Amino acid sequence: MASKLNSIERKQEIMKLLSTRESLDVEELATLFGVSKVTVRTDLDAMAERGLLVRTHGGAMSPEKQNLIRLISKTSSEYKDEKEKIAKAASQLIGNGDAIILDNGSTTLHLAKYLSQKNLTVATGSIPAIQELMNDNTIDLLIIGGTVRRYSLGAIGPLAKACLGLLKTNWLFMGASALSVEEGVLCTNLIEAETKQFMIKSADKVCLMADSKKMGASSFGKVCGWDQVDYFITDGIDDEARKTIEEQGVTVIIAQ
Repeated sequence: MASKLNSIERKQEIMKLLSTRESLDVEELATLFGVSKVTVRTDLDAMAERGLLVRTHGGAMSPEKQNLIRLISKTSSEYKDEKEKIAKAASQLIGNGDAIILDNGSTTLHLAKYLSQKNLTVATGSIPAIQELMNDNTIDLLIIGGTVRRYSLGAIGPLAKACLGLLKTNWLFMGASALSVEEGVLCTNLIEAETKQFMIKSADKVCLMADSKKMGASSFGKVCGWDQVDYFITDGIDDEARKTIEEQGVTVIIAQ
């Protein structure tokens, strides 16, 4: 069976395997498909460029844990009141004429509606945010290209990183899948985590926007520690966690 597969079919089989396993080995795949290790490496490199997997030494791994994935169509309506308050508070940090990066995700999407009439430059790879802002004549809209992650409807990967490398903005407004007092900002996709890291490098200040349910939630991709966050806007946080985060130089804002 294996020797009859062409490159497209091999890649389909690799994706099936990664849906049940977090990592794969080049030697194992070469034996399974009846091809050389060079051929397998070529397949994996091509898939990594598309953001379908993460290359490791000797193989590849899934960029995310499937059981943690939730579609943005669902998350945008979850805790909507809290996200609205957070977005409104975040909008008050933005000055007329600022250049900002708007991250992918549901909480940052709520911020888009508060950006009109501010004469801003907004860079984003979020398709829903682009749709929200594209007809606003007060905004210069820069579209960050890349591989579309369908769960968040946002661009990630090498092309997105290349676009971000050309930018220097006043603000990054960043979302998260989960937060840890000890570890910092987390997400469910390793390629998206790396893309967020490039967003951080491209901004003078970072504002993290996340509802209180994200604190202590589970995720496996680390974006950054608290030392790389300037402002954290949420709807609630316990005193001990707030104290620990503020000690690392973060201004914590509770959205009212």
